[in-house]
Amino acid sequence: MTNVALVVGAANNLGYQVLRKLTAVYKGKIYFTTEDASTGYNIQEAFERIANVEFIQMDITYTKNIIRLRHHIQDRDERIDLLINNTEYVQTEKKITHAEKVRKTLSYNFYGYINFGKLVYPILSEHARVVNVSGPAGLLATIENEVIRGRISDPNLTEDELVAIMQEYEEAARKGIERTEGWGSSVNAVSKVSLNAVTFLQHREWSGKGVMINCVNPGNMFSREGRKTAKVYEEGAKAILYLALEAPLSIKGNFIWSNYNVIEWNSDPFVEVTTV
Repeated sequence: MTNVALVVGAANNLGYQVLRKLTAVYKGKIYFTTEDASTGYNIQEAFERIANVEFIQMDITYTKNIIRLRHHIQDRDERIDLLINNTEYVQTEKKITHAEKVRKTLSYNFYGYINFGKLVYPILSEHARVVNVSGPAGLLATIENEVIRGRISDPNLTEDELVAIMQEYEEAARKGIERTEGWGSSVNAVSKVSLNAVTFLQHREWSGKGVMINCVNPGNMFSREGRKTAKVYEEGAKAILYLALEAPLSIKGNFIWSNYNVIEWNSDPFVEVTTV
């Protein structure tokens, strides 16, 4: 059977570089998603001459989109061997309240990952690799409150309990007291921590079936000059593809840093992280 890869979120700069590099080395079929159809078809046109690529339109916040993607692959009697999820909320609205921003960010970086896992993981192949793209803000210690950190990192935490914790954060954000409660001031940090927590939950659920699920920090997406450039995205893609294609089979249920090292989730976010 032909190997099958799926890159979720290929329209943003990092996702595009991941897809570009994957088309150069992957021996199999590559599905990729974008939210916008015209963008997706343009990307497909750019790569279809050099690789077996196919675009599927999907917004991870819409259940019907995810179901359609699953059926598209399932109806071809295919199973996914490699899944790279690079979904990211990008604010496009000119005016948005803080509470709305929290909700939208979590819809992509948290609730979307949960829903996607429930619907798509059942069509993963045995020994499939899953890479969830996080970031340096995904370190547990970016949340200031020790009690909250302990609840989120509880090894016996259930999905329902994690959802309840994140709903507490949303409520605190609506009231404007999230900093007082110790969540910190960064919506992105909380969402990335929750994304990592989902990854570890998924690992506990699927590792017995041979599936390897990890999350990765691709590195700081700014250049030394403080600008986002194609080069920094190309560098970020390297860590993602290392985990997707080259990492030892023993690496599973881990947070991988941009230097390819497995790190402790509770490392100090203000200190350069090396290997554990």
